[in-house]
Amino acid sequence: MGVNLFILLTVAIIYLFKLWPRVWNFLRIVKFSKTLKGPGPKELIEQIQNGELLYWLRNLRTRYGATFGIWFGLDFTVFLTDPEDIKLILGSNHSLHKSRNYKTIEPWLGKGLLLSSGELWHSRRKMLTPAFHFKMLAEFKQPMEDNCNILIEKLKEKANGEAFDIVYHYITLLALDIICETAMGIKKNAQLQSTSEYVTAVQNMCRISHRQSFSPWKRIAFLFRFTEDFKERNHALDILHGETNRVIAMRRSSLKTSNIQTLADAANTIDESGVKKRLAFLDILLLAQAEGADLSDVDIREEVDTFMFEGHDTTSSALAFAIYLLSQNKAAQQKAFEEAVALEGKEKDTMKYLEAVIKETLRLYPSVPFYSRLMTEDVKIRNLHMPKGSAVSLLAYAVHRNEKYFPEPDLFSPERFLDEENQLHPYAFIAFSAGPRNCIGQKFAMLELKCTLSNILREYELLPVEGFVPLPLAELVLKSGNGIQVRLRKR
Repeated sequence: MGVNLFILLTVAIIYLFKLWPRVWNFLRIVKFSKTLKGPGPKELIEQIQNGELLYWLRNLRTRYGATFGIWFGLDFTVFLTDPEDIKLILGSNHSLHKSRNYKTIEPWLGKGLLLSSGELWHSRRKMLTPAFHFKMLAEFKQPMEDNCNILIEKLKEKANGEAFDIVYHYITLLALDIICETAMGIKKNAQLQSTSEYVTAVQNMCRISHRQSFSPWKRIAFLFRFTEDFKERNHALDILHGETNRVIAMRRSSLKTSNIQTLADAANTIDESGVKKRLAFLDILLLAQAEGADLSDVDIREEVDTFMFEGHDTTSSALAFAIYLLSQNKAAQQKAFEEAVALEGKEKDTMKYLEAVIKETLRLYPSVPFYSRLMTEDVKIRNLHMPKGSAVSLLAYAVHRNEKYFPEPDLFSPERFLDEENQLHPYAFIAFSAGPRNCIGQKFAMLELKCTLSNILREYELLPVEGFVPLPLAELVLKSGNGIQVRLRKR
């Protein structure tokens, strides 16, 4: 009996000894949290339930100042809204780790580029950067145009001046078709179907991950396993991973049949129409693996899933809100239309006004409304001494509506981004993040946005729906809770 008690006490002491550094650091975070103002947990829960989280977070900036803190269960997050503070985080090579909030999508995206950190992130970023080179983008333009033509044809049925929601059955399916053809090398033809199992699975994953992120008890993995959300998430994962695994096997077989085993082989391969074979993002990963890169099939799946998620959901958000804003602003729409006509076929080049429209859309409705980082060491941000283990959230939605940098911040005015005398703070506009972890696919996204908006504007006039105002919801990607209502008229 005495020996067993001794062993039990020894194990308990060892466990406490190992646990003590975490407890000590948590106590440091609790002490630090008392130096910042912020709302209580009851107010947070109320805002989550009524769906007005973004408006609330923006108003907290007015109430507490540019910096405030919020407890999410046992996790304390500091919200930053001043570009100077944001510069110190995004511009640093020491603040590259994502916060615990992103853990909710790790079962889906694994250690892909969005979620990885340290040496893994550096090596993957270096490997993937060439895939987004300007020359590669030129090859992506044709599938973008082909899928835009399908959209234009589908929209004919709605060009009668009556209001309809343009998001799910049109914009989202278009973005899925484009990303499937460019990222995975397959024609999904989602636009020609009434529904898409893949799109539904993505939407369910985003919705569940959002709920889990803002739920104190669902953030605890053990408790989350007993919820209906856990079952629904796993069902969505089966669909998402199953589709990616299927396509990986199909593309590997296709490369083998075409006798393409290296990137050099691909550069010298001509397809049946006499054109140099176009490589999809997945092809580049498979060939890198064949040439000896440290990439498993799971690694490849995680990178493709990451690109699929970031490349179709964020773009859908930006397109939908741009269409809404142009429908509400006749003068801006006319300028964008004239440029689209003048530069037809040259969307890959500079389109100053349409690019300004896109940036102004992303200012008002950033596809990613906030970015979060985990402090892996003690960090000083001006007068803040943040302890290791605390999290920081960069609230793009509030930064972009700061009247100091954007006069009349709620007004849609693309001219803000055309004023050469306006020396905008480099971290006052962070729609594509900034610094070392900026969005690797931002040029791809801009090309897709320009191609799609140009094609729509050349064919249709966008008309407002009286009384309609979108309801921004801060899920993983910014969505409109009531869709995007618009009217179309053939030009």
